[in-house]
Amino acid sequence: MRAHAAVIAAAVTALLVAGCSSSPAESVEDWYADGGEKQIKQMAQDAGRVSEVSTRSLDVIGPACQDLADHVPAAEALDPIPDKVAQLRWERALTALREGADQCTAGVAAKDQPTTGEGVRKIQLDGLHTLPDVTSRIKTVLEDK
Repeated sequence: MRAHAAVIAAAVTALLVAGCSSSPAESVEDWYADGGEKQIKQMAQDAGRVSEVSTRSLDVIGPACQDLADHVPAAEALDPIPDKVAQLRWERALTALREGADQCTAGVAAKDQPTTGEGVRKIQLDGLHTLPDVTSRIKTVLEDK
């Protein structure tokens, strides 16, 4: 009787594991729904704001860069995207956004316009411009679902 119960338990466990597994597209969809979309939008909004005020005075640029710097850790804390290509693009974007925001806020604190400008350019060129690559890859993966 115990052997029979053990066989049934093993079969049920195998069915549950197989039934719970998801396709790569479903895993990406779960990541996106469980905070990924929100964080991508937050990064785009913050980086877009930095870009929008980039020609203004340091007292206007500084808060925009600080908002981005404050929000990047939440995006970095997400689980990796379960798609290698999308994850590499996401990491590249987050690295540029974090480094640019740090450089920008340091430049503003030192009242150093060139350093602030370098940080802003990193945000614009290396971060903000990479985010569409992330969403494009995610959409491609989801279309294959």
